[in-house]
Amino acid sequence: MISGATLLGIGLIGSGAIALSAAASSTSLGGWILSEVLAPQRTLPIVALGIAFGLTGLRSLVAGFVLFGLGLIGGFAGQDSLLWLLDKIPQAATYLFLTNPICYLASGLALIASSRLRGIVVPSAAAIFGAMLALLIRMTDPSLHEPAFTWAPIGTALWLIATAAFTVRILWRDWFPIFGRILGSWMLAIGLLYGGASLVAPRNSPDLPPPPDAKFERFQQP
Repeated sequence: MISGATLLGIGLIGSGAIALSAAASSTSLGGWILSEVLAPQRTLPIVALGIAFGLTGLRSLVAGFVLFGLGLIGGFAGQDSLLWLLDKIPQAATYLFLTNPICYLASGLALIASSRLRGIVVPSAAAIFGAMLALLIRMTDPSLHEPAFTWAPIGTALWLIATAAFTVRILWRDWFPIFGRILGSWMLAIGLLYGGASLVAPRNSPDLPPPPDAKFERFQQP
């Protein structure tokens, strides 16, 4: 079995290659991956989902990867229907249809699930996460749907999930499930705050009366 350290090393080498290619051109695939795919707000829920994968059993782990892939396929194939549903949420289109907050909520639910329910919740959350990730890829893709701009973020997400999952399983400690629930509560809080802030309509500054004309000021003094 590939260890988490091996996956991490492979990923770091790949990230270094991406960084070198991004230095040559800020509009290249590497620049987009560094600025969008590997942005902290994108990678945090992906790593959290990987930790949830590591906390579950082997069957649920395999099911999680399968349903994550099916969620990706469903998100790409049914993107118009999904965007139509998400557009029912007020101001959703302004914030990428709240796909990132939904990713936080999905990873949070996978982490806080009890040991009895984790085998069902984790694969279900993975399917939702995959669909939202597919929408994110489509909405942030700066190219005209070039294959590299689709497979690169998918491969990056799978690497992050597998690295976190195998690291948790190999370095297992009895307190890992407790840490997972704490992390899950943070993910839920971030998702709710992030999504809730997006739903709040910006307040317009109150209309102030125009200042008095300067040439009449001397007549208004007592």
